[in-house]
Amino acid sequence: MLERRDERHSVPLQDVDLLTRLSQYFDALDEHLRTGNGWFIFNAAGVRGARVAGYIMGRLSDISPRFSYYIVPWREFSLSAYLIEVELQSLAQQPPLEGKAKREFDIATRISRDSMVKMVASDLLVVTGLQPSHLHELQFLDETVERRYNQRLSTILLTPKQPYEMPGAFHDVAPAMPFWDRLFGRMYERSLIAL
Repeated sequence: MLERRDERHSVPLQDVDLLTRLSQYFDALDEHLRTGNGWFIFNAAGVRGARVAGYIMGRLSDISPRFSYYIVPWREFSLSAYLIEVELQSLAQQPPLEGKAKREFDIATRISRDSMVKMVASDLLVVTGLQPSHLHELQFLDETVERRYNQRLSTILLTPKQPYEMPGAFHDVAPAMPFWDRLFGRMYERSLIAL
């Protein structure tokens, strides 16, 4: 008992509270998925980010046959965004490819589409490490969250940033676009928020 008590004291109170709230969320996951409720978790960097992401992955592995879910680290999300929003669109406007280049294009297209389908159609999408720094990332994130919102599908976003840092980060990448307002509005309407 003493070891467990010491272990619990080493976890910050905010994380104990968050993990308790996440536990309640996953205990009632059927209802949350039916209504499209998710999470927007800020300040999920380093040890805290790994702890929260690990907890979510562990809980999802327990329910995998009942629901579809897709966990995507930001780096993978960013790569998909680049392939879909930039590379594949650019190549599609070029003269038709042939031979090895066409085969590689077809493979990249198929992989990107498979990934995109999982992001927009899974019962639950979990994006870890959300930290956009390019326009194509914001565009793809905006499209993904919008499609999920319209389908009432649950989304969990984890970002290493604080809430007050996000508007500036989005503005730095796309000053004239309301990407942050739209993302936060959609997530705030249907998600639990954690700092």
